Amino acid sequence: MSTQLCDIEDVEIEECPPDTRDAGTARVCEGCPGKELCLSQVSKPDPDQQVIDTRLRAIKHKILVLSGKGGVGKSSIAAMMSQILASDGHRVGLLDVDICGPSIPLLMGVVNQPILDSQWGWKPVVSPHGNIKTLSVGSLLSSGAQAIVWRGPRKTALIRRMIKDTLWGRLDDLIIDTPPGTSDEHLTVIKLLATTKPDGAVIVTSPQMLSAGVVSREIRFCQKMDIPILGIIENMSGFCCPCCSEVSQIFSSGAGEYLSEKYDVPFLGVVPLDPQITTVQESGFNIEDVCPNSPVVVKMRKLVLKIIEDLQK
Repeated sequence: MSTQLCDIEDVEIEECPPDTRDAGTARVCEGCPGKELCLSQVSKPDPDQQVIDTRLRAIKHKILVLSGKGGVGKSSIAAMMSQILASDGHRVGLLDVDICGPSIPLLMGVVNQPILDSQWGWKPVVSPHGNIKTLSVGSLLSSGAQAIVWRGPRKTALIRRMIKDTLWGRLDDLIIDTPPGTSDEHLTVIKLLATTKPDGAVIVTSPQMLSAGVVSREIRFCQKMDIPILGIIENMSGFCCPCCSEVSQIFSSGAGEYLSEKYDVPFLGVVPLDPQITTVQESGFNIEDVCPNSPVVVKMRKLVLKIIEDLQK
């Protein structure tokens, strides 16, 4: 029996329709095993949307942190953004929708602090890092080692609850940390935020061109879903010496600028890898309190303030 290699060029890969109103009726939906489910969800109005909109309209800026690739430091960037904004006097919330790999509780110093369910909704845990309201599935688990073995619909339902039932109150900024990929979690968040218009996405890449190839899919995802791209951050770009703070290149570099030029989106800058920051974050401390003069903190402060200035124009 003869065999041959499968060529990706011979396989037609079609995406789900970006507009949820077309779900189940578009040409690409013909023959899809999930067609009937999509039709049943689209055919009736979302009874929760008014509640969701009421909660989200009390939040001035809603910023997504995306990458498409794992291991590039999205959660670390999201945590640093929230801490820097809080230190500047902003009322900040941090939502972690990475269902299977939540890391925000550790980074924000709220491990083992449970979410309280009140008559007004879920009360997010308040991080000691500037009174940042934090919500993560990690705070809903009985153990940090507990595995989330869920299919897509159950993850979607939990994200819906995290957005609909959380009592954020009035905030200046809500930072949303997302998992790798461009699938269920991302589509759910964007659909729920659609009527209140998220301000945009910060795209995170590592310096290698291998990372750029994966992150480019996230950029195309944002373009397809009409999510403004606030800019690209090249994270872990160089190693910061713990003795003299000199930054040396240990990986390749240039992925951020390459993506910026290729897709005509703003390049916010590079952030080096500082072992001191890693230790501080994994210990659950505030970077602004422990190492405010680290090259990473100095660089991130400039990037975050630039993002906010651009949003206020």
